[in-house]
Amino acid sequence: MPKQPTNIRQRAIFVPHARIPWRDGIAAVAHPDNVVIKAQKPDEAWIEDATSKIGEWRSLTRSVYLRWAITINASELAQRRYEELPEDQALRTDAMRIVNGEPTRVTLSLWPAREAAEHYRTTTPLIAAYGVSDLFGALEDIIFDLYEIVLRHNPQPLMQGPDFRDLRRLWHNRSNHADSEAAWRTAWLERYSNWRRKRAYDGLGNVLIALYQHAGLRRPSSFKQTDVADWARTLEMIAELRNLIVHGAATVSQRLAELSNTQNSLTFDFLADAVLDVRLHHLQSVECFCDQLLNAFNISLVEKAVGPLDRKRQRGDG
Repeated sequence: MPKQPTNIRQRAIFVPHARIPWRDGIAAVAHPDNVVIKAQKPDEAWIEDATSKIGEWRSLTRSVYLRWAITINASELAQRRYEELPEDQALRTDAMRIVNGEPTRVTLSLWPAREAAEHYRTTTPLIAAYGVSDLFGALEDIIFDLYEIVLRHNPQPLMQGPDFRDLRRLWHNRSNHADSEAAWRTAWLERYSNWRRKRAYDGLGNVLIALYQHAGLRRPSSFKQTDVADWARTLEMIAELRNLIVHGAATVSQRLAELSNTQNSLTFDFLADAVLDVRLHHLQSVECFCDQLLNAFNISLVEKAVGPLDRKRQRGDG
């Protein structure tokens, strides 16, 4: 079977994860971020699949953040470089134009060094905003990927009704031979993709709540400050900011202001009708939330399988 192309957001991963056996002495030194549960019975297979993915998801969110962080760093370095260059040095930027009916590279701008430095200075603060948008996209991928694992192991909820009679037949016959399995997987991915596209309109916070309910998951027993509804509210806050960024808003919306400046709003400090100014600390807050949410997923899944953990070994939200 040919290798599937990598999601563009999953390229340039800077934080590869390694699996360390629990009894390996390295584990005691490295303090692993994730626990992978090995299924002891068939109905735990989805938990094994889900916990096996958390390391990849954590690598994704950290790498997305790092890509934007080093871009901010590069812009700041470029600003300083052009400030120090002789004034007769310039930054040339090319673009594509149609010349004589053919796409051709042409010079779009030629900025003297000091002007180039100023343009880098005004550009740098904008980078964090687009980093937030990209990180939210990663969160969306992760939450729906986890939901897909839950549904793939128990697909009946997505196969109800006369419209999915053929899909149910493929599912029942999937073990007959290799072609049957391939046919089922192809049909399932199409069904799931259509379902995901529609559910995305419900808001990622509502999807998270539905996922926890559907999978029978609970917040980790060590979490005392927040619950699933609080995580959903944070997702709504980040989504509201992302939407403002994507649509080019000039000022902070009333809803973003309402979601900001609370106990669980990270460092989101936005005020209604103020200029929308996204800074590095906002991007850092979103990455921190990604890390905490993945901790919550991991412990919730582990406790689904084995019950409450020893609190001394858990990560809480305090």
